[in-house]
Amino acid sequence: GNPSFTGALSYTGYSSKADDFGVREGGAVATIENAWLDLDTVKVSPDGACGIDAGEAFEVPGLGAGDHAAGNHNSTPYAARAGAFCSVELPFKRVPASSSMSGLPAELRGQSLLLVGKLADGTPFSIASAATPVVQLSADGAGFELSADQHDALLAFDFAAWLQGLDFDAAERTDDQIVISESSNTELLATFEAIMATGVALYRDRDGDGLIDRDAEQLAHAP
Repeated sequence: GNPSFTGALSYTGYSSKADDFGVREGGAVATIENAWLDLDTVKVSPDGACGIDAGEAFEVPGLGAGDHAAGNHNSTPYAARAGAFCSVELPFKRVPASSSMSGLPAELRGQSLLLVGKLADGTPFSIASAATPVVQLSADGAGFELSADQHDALLAFDFAAWLQGLDFDAAERTDDQIVISESSNTELLATFEAIMATGVALYRDRDGDGLIDRDAEQLAHAP
């Protein structure tokens, strides 16, 4: 079989349109302050047209709940055999309603995602979702190589892709804030949940810093 190696899978939130949708600092449309996601076990496999040197499918332990707008380096180590891979499965899961994990906001209990931010006019907004999609990412061509020489990868969540399709002007406001949840602004929540997968992609993490490189090499993306 192919030689085995160890690597790290990192996770980060970013904005592909930072001028409009800023992360922790001003965007012309909105600023994302917190992005809590609860993420389960990631599966990487050679399914598809992966060429002749297909690797063996492997799993990366679930990261769990974390804030992907806080600027922290979130990563999980993994072990695998070198080869080519074609698909990545990333499942969201819900934080238990009874969770007493310290540091988690109460609004995240029973949810898989909680985005918190402000619109440019200062209006606070939050998006809480209990959706548990399994995000399917696919590689182009003959897949992507992982080996002892190229072992670190990065799952990135593009907040601009998630927010640019939301009509905040149409949202009902409560106490001068916008709450998008299963009990408030439900149409906007349905719109958001329908595009959750589109903002996720896998990149090579050449320097292992958990941040998207300027000339980032994308390995797999949503269909």
